Amino acid sequence: MRYPELEEPVDYFTGMGQHQLSTPTHILLFMRASKETLQQAALQNRSHHRFVLTFNLETPGQVHVDNRSLAFRPGQTLLILPYQFHHFSQLASPKLHWLFCTFELKTAAFLEPLRNRVLETSDITQQALDALLAEWQKADVQEEVLQVTLMRLLLALKEVGESTDTSRPTEPRDSLLRTVNRLMSEWRGRTVVVGDLAKELNLSESRLRTLFKEAAGIPLGAYVQNYRLNRAMALLRTTSLPIAEIAEEAGFGSPQAFSRIFKKETGKTPRGYRQ
Repeated sequence: MRYPELEEPVDYFTGMGQHQLSTPTHILLFMRASKETLQQAALQNRSHHRFVLTFNLETPGQVHVDNRSLAFRPGQTLLILPYQFHHFSQLASPKLHWLFCTFELKTAAFLEPLRNRVLETSDITQQALDALLAEWQKADVQEEVLQVTLMRLLLALKEVGESTDTSRPTEPRDSLLRTVNRLMSEWRGRTVVVGDLAKELNLSESRLRTLFKEAAGIPLGAYVQNYRLNRAMALLRTTSLPIAEIAEEAGFGSPQAFSRIFKKETGKTPRGYRQ
């Protein structure tokens, strides 16, 4: 094979690839096959520093990311970034087939364009996903190969994202879960109780609790508590704000109440979690 002539470099010590890409670590792949498991796991996992890559293989639904609702259909992919509050609702069937890949990544700026974007799973993306699954299922899986394979998948997704419309995705018709998320976001810094939400929505507390459980699959009180904890965890890990300010910002009322609830729910003190 005859190679083309190459131009001489202007500088022999400077070339392409100045953006350093870290390698994905602590990779996990798992499947969710039921509505109940999916929603309960979202409640229990809370906020964390990991990326959550989701593939909808079967069953339409909605993914609520922060205070935004995104329609999620079979054949689509969504990347949830660290500390993004997320929950799932309006699943078309109690049975589903959603694949999750979670991982950590130190240098992640190149994935920022994928924030809050549902992407169609292209042929290239599917091939990369198949390769990742094949590597994961090997009895003698090699970590380095798995990491490189996942990086190829992420780069394929980034290419799909860059080649498709970057405008804000169309959100589904307003829903109760989306409304609750919006109110919690707007009332940031305020200690919100179920009665506040019920009054704003012109519903009795019992009626609101019933409707929310039907929509989200979990109790409203647990969801509100989880929302507060999610916000607090993100602030503890990503800012240097004093514990008292974080308690107020996340809506816990007092540092004492915040520390007590945080320790009960996570097993760590706020200071210990930050460290």
